Amino acid sequence: MRRTRVQPRASTSSAEAAPAVRRFTIVTPSYNHAPFIGETIASVLTQHGDFEIEYLVMDGGSTDGSVDIIRSYAERIASADWDVRCAGITMDWISGKDRGQSDAINQGIRRATGDIVAYLNSDDTYLPGALHAVATAFDSNVAADIIYGDGDVVDAQGKLQWEWRARPYDQALMTTYYFLWNSFTNFVMQQATFWRRRVQDRIGLFDESFHYAMDAEYWTRAAAAGLRLEHLPRKLATFRLIEGTKSLSSPTVFWEDFLELYRRYHGAAAMAPYFGFYYFNLARHRDFDADRALADGRAPFLRWTHLDRSERAVLEEQSQRGAALACVLIARDLLHAGRIDQAARTFRRGLTRPGPRIIYPAIALYLVDRVIGAAGRRWLDRWARGLVTWYKRGKYDCRYNAPGLE
Repeated sequence: MRRTRVQPRASTSSAEAAPAVRRFTIVTPSYNHAPFIGETIASVLTQHGDFEIEYLVMDGGSTDGSVDIIRSYAERIASADWDVRCAGITMDWISGKDRGQSDAINQGIRRATGDIVAYLNSDDTYLPGALHAVATAFDSNVAADIIYGDGDVVDAQGKLQWEWRARPYDQALMTTYYFLWNSFTNFVMQQATFWRRRVQDRIGLFDESFHYAMDAEYWTRAAAAGLRLEHLPRKLATFRLIEGTKSLSSPTVFWEDFLELYRRYHGAAAMAPYFGFYYFNLARHRDFDADRALADGRAPFLRWTHLDRSERAVLEEQSQRGAALACVLIARDLLHAGRIDQAARTFRRGLTRPGPRIIYPAIALYLVDRVIGAAGRRWLDRWARGLVTWYKRGKYDCRYNAPGLE
């Protein structure tokens, strides 16, 4: 493990004359992101305003040159070869094996001394003026515990893919499967989210059993504890969406974490619809193979071995009911793909077991599709896509494909 500590440069005004300033603690978990880590670090260290920055880079033992880049920035600050634009900067970094992203974030948070805390992944960036805007927002809203803003989603070259516009916080939305209708999972943009230190004093650290949706779990846990999340309608950060990252490792990569989230907030006995849409989404990426989807869908049960036997039995029963719903949903997609015989077999399979109440409208839609024929199904597809687009755009869709699109 390697560690360097860089002392902050002095503020331009004397300590006696200057009022107390805020201190931000920014944690960057890092692993083998050499092409991007320099831009991430610079975006933190170039923030301008009347505040201090405590910057903690928790590297997981990178072997691609990331450590040399991290060290170079630390040494530049240590030697005063950096244009410090705030009241002072402290930078710590370590490099060594960890237990994953959540563990790395928690390692940093345990060291935090700032009154405002955030984490920024090693391929994301803050936009100029972000910390000043957040400090001002916290100062003007003393009741806010967490403030989150907007930002841009960019590709590996930094080219804009879409704008991420957040929404006022809605706990009901965040803890139901409707929230997965978002084109990207979470309407709170993690890169643009900051919280007062009192949040972690109240609810603790990130849950390390979550490997993909640790941020969503933290926001929902904070809201459940009565803490206030406020949206700041300003761009604060960029989120780099690139091949090879966890976010793009699988179209259903977040579902296992979200199933646990739903279990916590709705209970095991309400899980059937969530299982149904989980299995259905798995099947969509497995050539509508219901058997394969149900087999792959056993993964969430591996994290529930600690539950008591009675709750696990309820989850098993709910998964079977969810499988019935999934079969009906899969059958409808097969029908629209022209695979009529396979659709009929899968539909009958869905009727062999009881399903959640939502299965009844799914059954009705399948039967209507059978009656109206191929031409009718094509018309219905176009109409349904338009309806879903309108519904998502008005209610849940948090990304926009072009700058300035309202």
